[in-house]
Amino acid sequence: MLNILLLLIGICVILAEFFAIGLWINARRQYKKEKPPTYSPKTCVIIPCKEIHKNFKENVNAICNQDYKNYNVIFVTDSSEDPAYKELIQITKNNQKIRIKTADSIKGCSGKIAALIKGISLAGDVDVYVFADSDIKPHKNWLRYLVGYLDEKDIGATTGYRWYFPHNIKSYLISTWNLASVLPFFFPMFNYTWGGSTAIKKSVFDTLAVTDRWRKGFADDLILTETLKKAGYIIKFVPKCLIENSAGDDTGNFLKWGTRQFTWVKWYYPREWTISFLRVVGVKVLIFIGIVLLLFGYTLPGLLMISSFFLDMISGWQAITTVKKLMFYPKKRIDSSLTYTLLMPFALFVISYNYIASAIAKEVIWCGRKYSKKEALLKK
Repeated sequence: MLNILLLLIGICVILAEFFAIGLWINARRQYKKEKPPTYSPKTCVIIPCKEIHKNFKENVNAICNQDYKNYNVIFVTDSSEDPAYKELIQITKNNQKIRIKTADSIKGCSGKIAALIKGISLAGDVDVYVFADSDIKPHKNWLRYLVGYLDEKDIGATTGYRWYFPHNIKSYLISTWNLASVLPFFFPMFNYTWGGSTAIKKSVFDTLAVTDRWRKGFADDLILTETLKKAGYIIKFVPKCLIENSAGDDTGNFLKWGTRQFTWVKWYYPREWTISFLRVVGVKVLIFIGIVLLLFGYTLPGLLMISSFFLDMISGWQAITTVKKLMFYPKKRIDSSLTYTLLMPFALFVISYNYIASAIAKEVIWCGRKYSKKEALLKK
């Protein structure tokens, strides 16, 4: 009886892995058919800035020099004393479509949200808001693709996502971690707006009173996601808006950052977090159980359970193949698909660690400020 139960668990693991592989293949086929958008509304890009990050000047120049005629940019810092403020003045001087402002202090929300609200108040007569982070380095057509699908009736917002071009083995692991997190974006039931690159029509934003909701919260993109989905809107992922970010190689800081992301999700979407926790962490725990079963003579159940490690490599191959085909950047910029394939099982172990760490996290430290679970739940 025990052997049959273990066999059934092993078979379920195999089926789950093949399901994930199939999702990557389906995403590639579905999005490959899309035509370039033609909709080009008047747009305001709002960028909260705090301190100067790596490649800051290159990122700002890339944002301000899009192949898109009808747009302006508002950078918002915490104060005029922030290092980013003076740097922005130097980088963007004589550019008439750029404004640099400071945020007003708003009690009860994060500094980033306060900056976004300030930008919105100054945007004026535009059709679309784009919210982006200062650590992205978008290609020339990022804005055109991001806003181009908003003319479709059921789409409430469009979103891109970050992409790390690695330069050593540590940054390859970080990039593979990021690759694993791309899959949910292809499916509207599971996706969300990513605060680093999101576009929404002003009319939709105003109708849903997003600003009022933001004033009571910390995570801008999760609040926006919840608001849109409750109103019945679709969030469309735009693979051409997978946008370059600097791939660091400080794995310690990255682990903390990843745990913070999962903690936000746990606070705002506990049901989705729980399902993902059980799926990701559960499969990884079964690998170790499979090893123990092999040692005790349960050969077939043990092999079935540990096979997920190798099937993760196939999933990694499908993932990197999908991204290479759909992203805007040249395929040659991704040096080694084989490295992503081999690292995918290890990246999923890192994600499991993030889930476990977020399960016991009581607070989030973000940009020098502490946010507690109690505060998040009260203001949701």
